[in-house]
Amino acid sequence: MKEELLFVECQRFNRWFVVAIIAIVVFFYVGISQYFVEKILGNNPIDDMIYLFSALLIILIAAVFFFIRLDTVINKEGVYFRMFPFHPRFHFKSWEQIAEAEVKNINPIKKFGGWGIRTSGLLPRFNFGNGGTHFDIRSKSYSISGFHVLLLTLTNYKKLYIGTRKPEELSGFLIKLNAERKQK
Repeated sequence: MKEELLFVECQRFNRWFVVAIIAIVVFFYVGISQYFVEKILGNNPIDDMIYLFSALLIILIAAVFFFIRLDTVINKEGVYFRMFPFHPRFHFKSWEQIAEAEVKNINPIKKFGGWGIRTSGLLPRFNFGNGGTHFDIRSKSYSISGFHVLLLTLTNYKKLYIGTRKPEELSGFLIKLNAERKQK
């Protein structure tokens, strides 16, 4: 029986505890200072409801960081990816839509301004008959952390960057997959 080629990667935000610790420290510093020590911060102390709302917002943001993950699945059909919880369903790019796939080392801060779901560059699209000029996004990035990405250059000249923490394994997989696809 022939082994099916499959690459699966699930990345999680592994520094969520830093966000939680900072949020808790700030929350308790303000709370203890204002309510127990009765040291008022600034000229106008915050209202109890605003303090409670801020605490709930901080807890919600920390919880979102806990649940964020980037799932990537690559097989003979194409590339499936999603940034959960923002994309509950997988996005799919078939190999017919992909002109080139390669693993690259990039600086996400310089290229996109950081990690997460990011866009870069606008591609003008002229449509003189219906509404003039529109702008399409030239490249999009999905990353959690790190500097390694799967760069997909699509047949419509757009680029899709998908972060990876397994660059060597992914490179080897792409070589095997390309060899099998050329045999057919």
